[in-house]
Amino acid sequence: MRKLLCVFVLFWMAGGAGAQQFGGNPPSVKWRQVNTDTVRVIYPRGLDSTASRIAAIVHRVAAINAHPLGKRVKKIDIVLQPQPVTSNGYVSLGPFRSEFYLTPPSDNFDQGSLHWADQLALHEYRHVEQYNNFNRGLSRVMKTLFGQEGYAVAINAAVPNWFFEGDAVYQETSLSAQGRGRMPSFLKAFPALWNDGKQYSWMKLRNGSFKDYVPNHYDLGYLLTNYGYATYGPDFWGKVTSDAAAYRGLFYPMQRAVKRHTGLPYKKFITNAFDYYKDRYGLHTPGVARDSGVQTVLPVNDQTLTQYYYPHQIGKDSLLYLKLSNKKRPAFYVLDQQGEHLLRYRDIGSERQFSYANGRIVYTAVESDPRWSWRTYSVLRVLDIASGVQKKISKKTRYFAPDISADGRLVVANKVDLKGRSSLVVLNTEDGAVLREFSDPEIDYFANPKIKDPETVVAAIRQKDGRVYIGLVDFNHKRVEQITPASFKIAGQISISDNTVYFTAAYGLTDALFSVDLSTRVLRKLENGSGNRYFVNAGFGKLNWALFTADGYQLRRLDIKDALWTTLGPEVFAAGTTGMVSDSMPVAEGPLELHPVMPASKKYARFTRPFNFHSWRPNYEDPEFSFTLYGNNTLNTTQTQVYYIYNENDRTHAAGASVTYGGLFPYIGLGSEYTFNRKQQVQKKLKEWDQWDHYLSLTVPLSWNHGRTFRFLTMGTNAGYREDLARGINRNAFPSAGFGYMAHSLNLGTQVQRAVQDIYPRWGFTLNTQYRYAVNKWNSQQFFVRGTAYLPGIAPAQSLVLSAAYQQASLKYRIFSSRVNIARGFSGVDSARMATLSAAYHLPLWYPDWGFGNICYLQRVRGAAFYDYTAAGGAGTGFQRRLQSAGGEFFVDTQWWNQHPLSFGFRVGRLLTKDLVKPGQSWFYEFILPVSIIPR
Repeated sequence: MRKLLCVFVLFWMAGGAGAQQFGGNPPSVKWRQVNTDTVRVIYPRGLDSTASRIAAIVHRVAAINAHPLGKRVKKIDIVLQPQPVTSNGYVSLGPFRSEFYLTPPSDNFDQGSLHWADQLALHEYRHVEQYNNFNRGLSRVMKTLFGQEGYAVAINAAVPNWFFEGDAVYQETSLSAQGRGRMPSFLKAFPALWNDGKQYSWMKLRNGSFKDYVPNHYDLGYLLTNYGYATYGPDFWGKVTSDAAAYRGLFYPMQRAVKRHTGLPYKKFITNAFDYYKDRYGLHTPGVARDSGVQTVLPVNDQTLTQYYYPHQIGKDSLLYLKLSNKKRPAFYVLDQQGEHLLRYRDIGSERQFSYANGRIVYTAVESDPRWSWRTYSVLRVLDIASGVQKKISKKTRYFAPDISADGRLVVANKVDLKGRSSLVVLNTEDGAVLREFSDPEIDYFANPKIKDPETVVAAIRQKDGRVYIGLVDFNHKRVEQITPASFKIAGQISISDNTVYFTAAYGLTDALFSVDLSTRVLRKLENGSGNRYFVNAGFGKLNWALFTADGYQLRRLDIKDALWTTLGPEVFAAGTTGMVSDSMPVAEGPLELHPVMPASKKYARFTRPFNFHSWRPNYEDPEFSFTLYGNNTLNTTQTQVYYIYNENDRTHAAGASVTYGGLFPYIGLGSEYTFNRKQQVQKKLKEWDQWDHYLSLTVPLSWNHGRTFRFLTMGTNAGYREDLARGINRNAFPSAGFGYMAHSLNLGTQVQRAVQDIYPRWGFTLNTQYRYAVNKWNSQQFFVRGTAYLPGIAPAQSLVLSAAYQQASLKYRIFSSRVNIARGFSGVDSARMATLSAAYHLPLWYPDWGFGNICYLQRVRGAAFYDYTAAGGAGTGFQRRLQSAGGEFFVDTQWWNQHPLSFGFRVGRLLTKDLVKPGQSWFYEFILPVSIIPR
């Protein structure tokens, strides 16, 4: 029973929401709300119109209830976060709420060209509808027994993540004039696999791979969801998910529900869906090769997924590009006649776009406020490729998709303010001074700007209604001229050569390459090559681009003199959309056009529902059973726990509560725990007492990006008081007593970005220190320090991890538990003075990409060799005991039920010195549990 409970809790941990940030906004933010019977939108002051529009869209979507999953409507709190420079949104359970990251994506081919807040409202509210209507059957029982987190565990096990996201993408598509389902760039993944003959197993498609390109659950989910609606009607998925969430049939509920409502086995349903799209893409009939003159720049890396972005022809025989590999961090490379050369690893960033001119690269990097995690910035970097010197030319800015002028003196970038308004800024590369700025109230976003001359910029411009066009921005006359018609067909990723603009745009089910002459406005489509083509660049008589393949983005080249062009009329962009969606609401009737009047906004108090208990769950960690009640407020500045603990070793019961407030510069924590009926044999007398512990803590958690590294520094002080309340027949011999204690800690560290296959960072270190001491009772103290260094191994993805720890405690009164890990394989050691050294070499062994029964999928097998040394002794007396061990460890990184990552380990080692507790033992064998969740 204990093992089953442990496994249940581990899966519970795996299902937690990772997007939530605790205490990420400073107290200076003033919050307001738009409150209706359907939604409460909570937002920083100044975003009134955005909040009202989101509330109106959500209200309308709930009323329409297109493609219903049920009729239940439960009110949701949506928190608007304008400060992050990343584009995102989520709906969570535990607590039930949503957060929108309001900065729009910089690339039109990422999420599309709809107004970003509109798209978030359509997409994220579908998750709300899912959560509201999956509350049935066994899922409802789990919610009753364990609260919202228990409900999340149940529905995530019953309904796969591909449906959650695919269905939400379907809603954003069917209820708008665009949405990702109409974008070839979103739909490109599976046709690329099929076209290249890749036939991955269903479990590999569901769980991904460390070595191969595998489409994500958004790509898979939309295809299956759209096929279900197209083939079986608008109520199909409502019936299927109703049965699945209720666990009709108990085991494999989704598969059984699909079979019940289609008459087909689940595997056949998937096969039919894929065949449906293969017919739509013409992959069941042989095509005509059109790759005349197109050259492959680099061979495909068959061992490790390696992709290439934004090629720039910087010389007759020199090509610059950004390279991403599952084994290495993103970096700039140059390919010339001598081969491939690494220029520099890229700083941490949120976008892959960069530009080049006159020996300089310009790109953006993400920087973060050390304390307030919601506050991030997108700043400009200029890299001189000859010297390797990089310069930062902006600070605390929100610039995106920069381009550099031909002489290297000017940079143009898209600036997005905290209200989501976009403008073009021209800066000096020497000091980052803003020379010009341009905005237009009719323009929603300036994507991918390119400098034509000091007064003119070409950009892919998004209108307020979501239409996009290639526009010529005249800074002198403060006007924009369309050079392609405005359309819902996505266009962007511009390159300029001479007087010609090259760009990618949607054309049917493909993203093709186009050009337009700025003098004649003649629009042409490139006929050389096929497939989805991105990041076009023209220069030195060549066209370069990245073709999306079954191995990701791969570089292609064409001599411009060999280019075959077809002249097209403006009607190719003027009307209609691309992609595919089985059912679409007329735009005039959709939620983006018809808006009910929303109530006036009012103040939202940051202490609203400060406890907000949402979940409760059991846990077991030998030797303690516990049951805890959890609470978080909507703004996620307060965390609360109320708990009960039973210790089966000393048979004690304890009850306690704690609350942490993260809305001020330091976290402030308060806690109290009462333990009943403690017993201890002291000098042949039984001491019995109740123990009451209280604490107050102050913690300052700092973390920030610095160039190519992540850094953190956490400082804290904990003041505690313990009172022993005498009980039993010997209470006079052991009278009630109390004492206080203090604990001061400082933790710091840094690490570089990790590649997909990295087990540990290739470079990094951590240092953890703590000093604890008793006050007003005993002369007891303890000092502890631990340092860990992460070093690169012999080959990529291999790591050498070195660690050392030292602890010094009082010899007479040792009231604090030890924090030093002793050498593996030895029994516990209790000494006033301890030191440990450890070395471990980690390496991947095998990437099986294999699973069984849609239950367990093996992604990676990895190993480690270790050596441990521990010295222990009394304070001031030297080290009397020396423990040494060595051995190996094997880990298996797995996915359970196609979405829960867990890692299991096994250790075998040999004691190199005697264990005094078990003197006859030399070899030891251990399972490494509980399972750790590998952070990615």
